[in-house]
Amino acid sequence: MKSINLGRLGILFLLVMALILVKWPNLITRLAPELPSLSSVAPKSLSAEDVLGQINTYRTENKMLALKKNEKLDRAALARLRIIRTDNDFNGDKTGVTLANAAKNNGYNYSLIGDVYAENVTGETKFTEKVLGDGRFRDMGIAIEQVGPGWNVMVILGRQASAPTEKTGAGGYPQVNWGGPELWEAVNKRRVEMGVNPLSRRDELCTIASIRLNQLLELTKLDGHAGLDSLLNREDLKWIREKYNLSEFLIVGYPTPLEAVYAWEHTLGHRALMAGGEYVWGCVYAQNTFGVAIAAY
Repeated sequence: MKSINLGRLGILFLLVMALILVKWPNLITRLAPELPSLSSVAPKSLSAEDVLGQINTYRTENKMLALKKNEKLDRAALARLRIIRTDNDFNGDKTGVTLANAAKNNGYNYSLIGDVYAENVTGETKFTEKVLGDGRFRDMGIAIEQVGPGWNVMVILGRQASAPTEKTGAGGYPQVNWGGPELWEAVNKRRVEMGVNPLSRRDELCTIASIRLNQLLELTKLDGHAGLDSLLNREDLKWIREKYNLSEFLIVGYPTPLEAVYAWEHTLGHRALMAGGEYVWGCVYAQNTFGVAIAAY
């Protein structure tokens, strides 16, 4: 009897569900939770510029020169990545594509060479290998290959054999014969090349840049913008903060204005100085490789 009663209940349930679907065919769809489309949940991408920017940000924050991307080392990095992937030859002993040979075969004559290889890298990966923090390196090559949801990354760092020994001044930075006018010209030239307006000089912004440069020269190091906030809170200068939306860009340690501009352009958070079309006015002061750029709108 119990089985018969359950069967009748089951039939009754099916009849009720059929009636619901006939009269309200969209009821189930409306009640079902809306799930995200898999195509809308894309993994983060990773580019050579991402890797370069992250490494250079770390280096500049630790008083080291930013690395310049080198095409010869790019090719060497790609050669090393391929033999690791296809031949499982991490040292190059089987194929002969060692780090040294990869660099020389691609025309890079070095006095110093090093590399870092990482597998299953994501957009959140931090590159913290000790070799990346060696201040003697000047150039970098990068090769990236996507494997599944992550990336394999080969980074080669080098210093060319022909690189001259640098004379150093205060803080251990190179002695140079360029200053604010040359750096200002280089910044505006690069902005025009990148399709945005050159900055127009404003005297009040030059007051800020001049004071900030003197602060850094006294410290003999960058201060992470710590002095800017207190400066703009001074009674005689706070009107500048009220008048402008301004940003400060700091640099130190580069032998030429072009190299300083390159470092700004390829360091996270600083590229806007070259590519930011929102900026209209500005001023640059520089001495002994210390540079302060103020950009505003």
